Amino acid sequence: MRKTIYKCYVGSKAHNLYIPPSQSEEFGTCDIDTMEFFAYDKKYYLGLGGYYYDGDTIEDKHDDIDSVGHEIRKAIDLLKKGNPNLLVTLFNDPSSYLELSTGGKLLLNNKELFVGANNIKNRFIGYANSQIYRMQKGSYKGFMGAKRKRIVDKYGYDTKNAMTLIRLLQEGIELLTTGNLTIRKEGEERQLLIDIKCAKYKLEEIKEMSNKLFTGLETAYEKTSLPKTLNDGKIDDLLNKILELELNL
Repeated sequence: MRKTIYKCYVGSKAHNLYIPPSQSEEFGTCDIDTMEFFAYDKKYYLGLGGYYYDGDTIEDKHDDIDSVGHEIRKAIDLLKKGNPNLLVTLFNDPSSYLELSTGGKLLLNNKELFVGANNIKNRFIGYANSQIYRMQKGSYKGFMGAKRKRIVDKYGYDTKNAMTLIRLLQEGIELLTTGNLTIRKEGEERQLLIDIKCAKYKLEEIKEMSNKLFTGLETAYEKTSLPKTLNDGKIDDLLNKILELELNL
């Protein structure tokens, strides 16, 4: 049995970049992604149950919803490492949260504990580089994989990976510059990303755009006022408080 600490939209739904199939047969998708942080009951933490049980990450697909869940200690560890996919959940638009417990609110109210310059620079650059590789040499599985392969064959690159590449670099710069992250895209920023996803840019233009953003991220890192490293003690204290709240300890 597990208790949800919070559950929210991630991916294109959270970023306001979702294109339904009815709007574009070629670039639309029917899948919506969610992420959940959860805690098990007391026996998991106070007995041998947690020692034997390998269930810190759970993936589930139901209808058009693709859901990933992380046990809270695993989630905190990934947040400490600067995982962009999880950092999104700390800065989401309020409308994107589907469930939010008292412990979840506490985590969101302390999100600044996970904003460290070194982790942001290293992980966002790492994830961006992975998108560069995947947008040209990705692995295409199942129906959506075949659909995206057709896009690669037609345009010379995977436009969704290209959009994610540019978004990641933009968000890394924003975090290093302001300590904040605007997840829901609007206006010109949104239109640029939608245009990239819909193949309105050539591959060379994407590469030129990303090169400028890589340089911008390095510059933002050099000028940032954020702490270079995280305070592990404060993060551990936060985790303890969340577990106390969720488990009534």
